[in-house]
Amino acid sequence: MRILPRSLLILAVAAPGVLQAAPVGAYEALISVGRQKGNAYLDNLVEMRAVEGAPQPEVWTALFRDAAARGGMREFVVTAKGIASERTPLRADDALLVAPTIPHAQLKLDSKGAFAEANKLATQAKLGFDSVSYRLHSANGAPVWTLRLLDTGRREVGSLALSAQTSAVISPLAKGSGPAPTAAASADDRPIGERWTEGGGLVGHMTRWSERTWDATTNTAGNVGRSVETFFVGKPTNAPVKRD
Repeated sequence: MRILPRSLLILAVAAPGVLQAAPVGAYEALISVGRQKGNAYLDNLVEMRAVEGAPQPEVWTALFRDAAARGGMREFVVTAKGIASERTPLRADDALLVAPTIPHAQLKLDSKGAFAEANKLATQAKLGFDSVSYRLHSANGAPVWTLRLLDTGRREVGSLALSAQTSAVISPLAKGSGPAPTAAASADDRPIGERWTEGGGLVGHMTRWSERTWDATTNTAGNVGRSVETFFVGKPTNAPVKRD
């Protein structure tokens, strides 16, 4: 049996969070692919997916149409450190093979901005949730974010769809059924998604976000108007966005 060095063992016990993977946004994941394959390759994007975002995930799976790949598709698994793996599926879903690609110039809303909007709507609806699953795809020729809000048991408590080009709400927040009440539940018989916190939102059942933290979230590069191209041309991403 392999024994960990004492220094690593102490680190793992004393500071387990240090060994955890860092969260990564969708734009950052695309940048990693662009660095290896070239920015023009990003126009072949068909779909991006991620699970267990809290609020951002640790891993993204990005699928690209690639005539040089067997099966016509190439898949990248990307983390904060860059591309973790790359493969060419022998067979892809028929729907994905004919799905339209997403020109990266159309992407104006990052996963961080998509989360900020979802969390705002969930807070207004007093809907608590534990994590988010993300899907970026094309619908009717335009990029769309579909977000599923999940409880601690990974059961859907809400979902919504946003335009990744304009940030407009395409499908309003719809509450899921959530978990069934248990015998140990308190006298408050509301669904658990609402009982986590009066304020709702992602971390409401653990700790409330301060106004300062909320401002920091909404001022990220995920705001509408800052396309993924902003990252490639080196323009600052923290300047205020002008809105009409």
